[in-house]
Amino acid sequence: MKLYSVDLSPFAARVRLAIYAKGLAVEILPPSGGDTKSADYLAINPMGKIPALVLADGVVIPESDTIVEYLADAFPGSGLRPKGAEAAARARLLARVAELYVMAPGGALFGQMNPATRDAATVEAAFATLDSGLTHLNLFATEDAYAVGDTITTADCALVPILVFLGVFGHVFGKGDLLAGHGKLHAYWARVQKDAAVIKVVGEMQAAMAARAG
Repeated sequence: MKLYSVDLSPFAARVRLAIYAKGLAVEILPPSGGDTKSADYLAINPMGKIPALVLADGVVIPESDTIVEYLADAFPGSGLRPKGAEAAARARLLARVAELYVMAPGGALFGQMNPATRDAATVEAAFATLDSGLTHLNLFATEDAYAVGDTITTADCALVPILVFLGVFGHVFGKGDLLAGHGKLHAYWARVQKDAAVIKVVGEMQAAMAARAG
């Protein structure tokens, strides 16, 4: 299998974390020429988006959540899917809440990164919505070693890249630690950053950010 990925993308990072954490036999490579709109890459994924997983038989699976779910099904012994219906449901819930109520409002902040063109009202509204989302996410968070249970699961794959960008937003907009008022999430982020696979993914994302800024 092959995963088309770029280091900065939080969506691609979600899949890379699953691959690194479980040692899955998936080759990771960038789109041709680093361009998701190139003819070569569009022939693979006509959506022109990252990531895309190409199976051994040539079937292409796009969308990070679908890819991670596929990997959990394709490698049932990996531990990507928590054991038991309740734990599996909680993992899906954490991923869903993070996507809808944290990542979505956070997306509005990407267009406000430049102080010269920043709209203060838009920024404050986005942070208010973001904090509300973190409150919801904190409510459903666990105090387990990882997001759900004692190993990296689909839930961690969703959460880690989003929390990386929250750190960026807090720094860029002078908001400090956005998790400070959300105890379980704050403790989770401190714990999970000690994991070797998480360290690798976070390092790739941060290096890509630094290269882009420089």
